[in-house]
Amino acid sequence: MEKTEQQKWQEVMSLAEEYGFIIQAYGGVATLATHEVQREKFGNEKHEEIQKMNGR
Repeated sequence: MEKTEQQKWQEVMSLAEEYGFIIQAYGGVATLATHEVQREKFGNEKHEEIQKMNGR
């Protein structure tokens, strides 16, 4: 059985949260960034906050 678009999106978002890539999300839109980019652009302290937001 093929997944619906919503199921595919949920899978992507679950993985992004699991790996700590979500830096912002609202209303079905998400901004993702690698850990390296998070540290480079926001610094280590903000990177740690982002990881806590992602449940890590």
